[in-house]
Amino acid sequence: MATDRSALQRDYFVVTKVHTRPKLRWSWEILRRSKPLGIKVIEGEFRSEPAAKVAGEKALRKLLDSLQDE
Repeated sequence: MATDRSALQRDYFVVTKVHTRPKLRWSWEILRRSKPLGIKVIEGEFRSEPAAKVAGEKALRKLLDSLQDE
């Protein structure tokens, strides 16, 4: 049974974080509002916040596509 895409979009979201050690880098992480995911969905080493955000949003779309098909 397919899951409602709009419900998934309201529940899952991307945050970006800056890391300053050993050098300035950005990462993204996918989180869920309703309850913790149980795993970390994160990637780092981006040179800017916009680059991290774009990559995180792309990963979120992939995740939502796979969850919608379940």
